[in-house]
Amino acid sequence: MSGFEWRVLLDGPRPAAAQMRFDERLIRLGVPTVRFFTWHPPAVSLGFKQTPPEWLTPSQWSAQGLELVERPTGGGMAFHGSDVSLSVVVPRASAVPLELIMRTVCQSAVQVCRAFGAEATALIDVQTEGRITYCLTQPSPYAVLIGARKVAGFAVRRYPDGWLIQGSLLVRRLPGLLARALPSDLLQRVEREAMPLCPFGGTTEREVAREWAERWRSWCEAPRQLTPEVLVSDTS
Repeated sequence: MSGFEWRVLLDGPRPAAAQMRFDERLIRLGVPTVRFFTWHPPAVSLGFKQTPPEWLTPSQWSAQGLELVERPTGGGMAFHGSDVSLSVVVPRASAVPLELIMRTVCQSAVQVCRAFGAEATALIDVQTEGRITYCLTQPSPYAVLIGARKVAGFAVRRYPDGWLIQGSLLVRRLPGLLARALPSDLLQRVEREAMPLCPFGGTTEREVAREWAERWRSWCEAPRQLTPEVLVSDTS
C-alpha cells in the first residue's frame, strides 16, 4: 500500500443493490480506492452465499419498505440504515500481505471512533465456530470493539486481480423501521452485544463518514512517507 495514489470517495446513500453493484464495478477497475457510504432505505445485507435465516421472507421484507441484498464479500448478516459502510479495493499486484491490509482498515475505524470520544480497539485474531450468522452479535476476525461490544466488522474477498474489503460501523441504534421488522430476540441480542458509536444520537452517519474520509485523505497526503505499518503503530 506504500506509494499508492488512493482514490477516496465520500459517497451518498443509495438503495442496497446499487451500493453492491458500485463496489463490484470498483473491483473490476482495479484502482486503489476507499469508499465511504450510507444506505437508504434501511436494509440488511447477507454475506456471499449466506443462507437467509428462516424468519426473513423477501416478499414480506420488501413490503415493509426494507431492502435485502447479498454482498460480494463474506461474513454474516449486517444491518444498515444507521451505519457508515466502507469498501476498499487493493490490487493484488501491490503484493501487500492481506493481514496488513486488514489491520490498516480496522485501525482506520479505531481512529474514527476515538475522534468521536469512544475508546475503541481492534480485534484481529479470534477463533469462530462455523459461519457468522449476524455480524454485530458474534465475535469475528477483523472487528472493532467499544469495551466488549462490537461497533464495526469487516470482510474480504479475493478476486483475480485484487482484494475487495467491505465493512460497516454502527453509528446509532438501528432505524425504527428495521428494528420493528426484526424478531424480538434478535433485536435484544443486537442491543446487548453491539455498541453504537453514538448511542444517544447527536451525530449523523454523514458526519462520521466525512471524518473517516478526511482521516484517510490526511494519511494519504501527509508530507512524510506513510505506510500501513506507520498507520497501525500510530493508532495502537
